[in-house]
Amino acid sequence: MSEPPAVCFDMDGVLVQSEGHWVRAQREDILPTAAPNDDIPVAAITGRNYREVYPDLDAEYNLEITREAFEGLFEEHGERIYGEEATLLEGAHELLDELRDAGVALALTTSAPWAWIDVVDERFDLLSKFDAAVSAGDIDGPGKPEPDIYERGAAELGVAPEDCWAVEDSTAGARAAVAAGMTTVGFRGDGDETDLSMVHAVADDAETLREVLLGGV
Repeated sequence: MSEPPAVCFDMDGVLVQSEGHWVRAQREDILPTAAPNDDIPVAAITGRNYREVYPDLDAEYNLEITREAFEGLFEEHGERIYGEEATLLEGAHELLDELRDAGVALALTTSAPWAWIDVVDERFDLLSKFDAAVSAGDIDGPGKPEPDIYERGAAELGVAPEDCWAVEDSTAGARAAVAAGMTTVGFRGDGDETDLSMVHAVADDAETLREVLLGGV
């Protein structure tokens, strides 16, 4: 099977190695501050738009801060994580260049707001590698795990979702891509036990991801 005609890439945990920093921030500060008497699992919000999760958490846990304060914690940590701590996946530029040279259209499809995407682009020159970029803030609909952002990504590339592949590291993101009808590749970090049972293939490192995308599954 040849390479796909189009690929939608998630940003965090795939191209930008920020998930470990986010897990620490959520576990040590954001979630204990929001609900000091509850043990909210990080998995409850991983991969989702932080501006959407407050109502769901508030319905299940005893949140003791306002929605505005909750979102402010994410924005404070995001500024540091993307500006100082996150790193680019080794070989990311080369992988994206190879895909583009093979005629594959590329979209960035991320739950991150544009303020964070712009910081990442300034540090790593990422957007120049893509034909389109879609933030959860761009869509008039729910974010991951709903399929809207991937349907928008495919539309921006001018292909049907079923003709597009997606690369995702989170359960919410993988569910969104699969729900959109995309062939979905799960990307795992070292020791990552995220539920990716719904995907069509799994890559454990950058080289395997390259082999899957350029060689098909």
